[in-house]
Amino acid sequence: MVSKAQITVLDTNETIEVMFNPKEYTVSTLATITGEGSALSFNKVNVADFTVTLLFDTYEKQTDVREKIEKITSLVMPTVEGKETKKPHICLFSWGKFTYKGIIYKHDQKFTMFLPSGIPVRAELTVTFKSVVTTEEDAKLKGAEACRKLWTVKSGDRLDLIADKALMDVSLWRKIADENNILNPREFPKDDDIGRTLIIPD
Repeated sequence: MVSKAQITVLDTNETIEVMFNPKEYTVSTLATITGEGSALSFNKVNVADFTVTLLFDTYEKQTDVREKIEKITSLVMPTVEGKETKKPHICLFSWGKFTYKGIIYKHDQKFTMFLPSGIPVRAELTVTFKSVVTTEEDAKLKGAEACRKLWTVKSGDRLDLIADKALMDVSLWRKIADENNILNPREFPKDDDIGRTLIIPD
């Protein structure tokens, strides 16, 4: 069964199904790096804008295609809450397993077929989304989950003391032991553990 691309307006749960699936789309991400030479450091990943072109055709019905695309083009206008606050519509574009969440801040309408009366019946609608992420998603893009803490073992270190200093919770010593394959926590650290680098789990 062919999956139809659709745009879901998350604040209203309205789903807008496209007439024809797009021929192609491009997704890009940009990692920002600071520093120079051997001192390069990962900063975060920026999610680029997403642009897709959708085709609409109402020639068979002899109706105005602008009425068909109005639900999408109107999403550029914000939702007015009260007299002062303006909130844009957060939308989810989905097609198969691909999804992109953001606000539609730009659209271009290109009309390519008309009735003798001048009414357009075919249109290419190019829609551009700007990414919207939650706090958790933003932390992931910044690499917070990937950038783990490290601990260099010193004489006198114990797993419970390391857990207390690194994670602010003595009871998490077992997680440190499991993460670093320490089979005998009570005997840690042995002489050959001194200077060893431990991974501190999130």
